[in-house]
Amino acid sequence: MSYKSFVGAELKVLVDMDGVIADFDKEVELRLKNRYPEIQITETRKNFYISDDYPEHSLLIRSISDEQGFFETLPLVDNALEGWQRIIDLGYHPVICSSPLGTNPYSKAEKLNWLRQHFSPIFGQWVVNQAIITPDKHLFGGIALIDDRPVLKNSDIATWKHILFDQEYNKDVTNKARLYGWLDDALPELLEVASISNSNPK
Repeated sequence: MSYKSFVGAELKVLVDMDGVIADFDKEVELRLKNRYPEIQITETRKNFYISDDYPEHSLLIRSISDEQGFFETLPLVDNALEGWQRIIDLGYHPVICSSPLGTNPYSKAEKLNWLRQHFSPIFGQWVVNQAIITPDKHLFGGIALIDDRPVLKNSDIATWKHILFDQEYNKDVTNKARLYGWLDDALPELLEVASISNSNPK
């Protein structure tokens, strides 16, 4: 696929990182498998927080994601770069909007470094410069927020429409628009609906 840098658009689409473009679960499971092969990797993720899927090892799981260097080593979610380009090609302006991990003091800086590593060489430094790392996503404007978290704090007062990025642990949510991966044919329609909704606020 041929990538191009953002050249201009008015409608902002906020994009989460962990579980949306950066594969948090895969890195946790890889470190778990390499260090503690006696712990069986769960076949089906049921809870948003991966530590909740390992109740007997929850502290161990949390300690892995709290390590320095963890966020810089996350692999890309399948087709994440293509998805970012699709948003641009559809005439929207994608902007990272991701929460830091409160128990990991390195997470904010490492998320930005991860973007420099994976996105800046392709799309430009603006991806990092405009990235929002905050626990208060509702304070930032956009027509949509693509996020894997089932329930977003203060989403009822946000300008954006929550588009749920499909994951095993959010399958039980049925009342939200859902994006089934970055190659989902429904992306144009989902963003169009969000744009129309944003131009006609309640």
